[in-house]
Amino acid sequence: MSTPRLLQPQRHRIGTGFQVEGWREPLVQLDPFILVDHFRMSEAAFAPHPHAGFSAVTYLFDDSATALVSRDSLGGEHEILPGGLHWTLAGRGLMHDEFPAEAGREAHGLQIFVNLPAEQKLRAPGVMRLGAAQMPRRIGAGWRAVQVFGGTAELALPWPTALAVVDVDAGAGFDFALRDGEQGFAVVIHGSGDAGELPLSAGCALGLAPGGSSTIIAGEPLRLACFSGRPLCEPIVRHGPFVMSDEGQVVAALQRFQSGGMGRLSPRQQQA
Repeated sequence: MSTPRLLQPQRHRIGTGFQVEGWREPLVQLDPFILVDHFRMSEAAFAPHPHAGFSAVTYLFDDSATALVSRDSLGGEHEILPGGLHWTLAGRGLMHDEFPAEAGREAHGLQIFVNLPAEQKLRAPGVMRLGAAQMPRRIGAGWRAVQVFGGTAELALPWPTALAVVDVDAGAGFDFALRDGEQGFAVVIHGSGDAGELPLSAGCALGLAPGGSSTIIAGEPLRLACFSGRPLCEPIVRHGPFVMSDEGQVVAALQRFQSGGMGRLSPRQQQA
């Protein structure tokens, strides 16, 4: 069995100068996840934009100072409250926009792109939502976990994936273990600790090979975002906001977007 490894984040800008820490390529280490961005956002950073071929998932941590508003070309406009999840299954394509509910207050969360299996990339788009009270909780010796999605969380996921947010007390340990056929990684949101000989600090991630496990010991109070899933092991062609199986599907997605086949979403009205 492969030993755990450290995955270093990349700092990059998205939207209008919005800087995040993110985990992206090489895809084989993240599959079925395409990217995970850890964000802190206090102003609108995007104009309405398209997605196709994957799920765009937003989770707000419970310490977020404000909600996040999600709009889409299906006619939805929803507030994601602190501790809540919004799952936008883009499928064949839709328009999307997100911004803090209160300008100047910080929305703190994760933006997660989850790949869709090839046979689902052209399915009709849709939205799923969960509030914090709907997410199962687990408690162990010195740790507490929220099952955001996957496991017994109440979402009809298009592919086996999971996210658990785990708080570990100083000096306590948490066993991060994967099922056979799953791979995953644990992002350190805050705090520090170690996994065997690997030091962990805010902004790094611990990657596990399929079926792997590791005991994470907190040196100070530690928050982890633990991702797991069954790899798709399928080829993808990525072009901006489109993640498809081949170039022909990318061209078709561009044509749907340009012709209005992904719907329309007007820029939001600024508050006076």
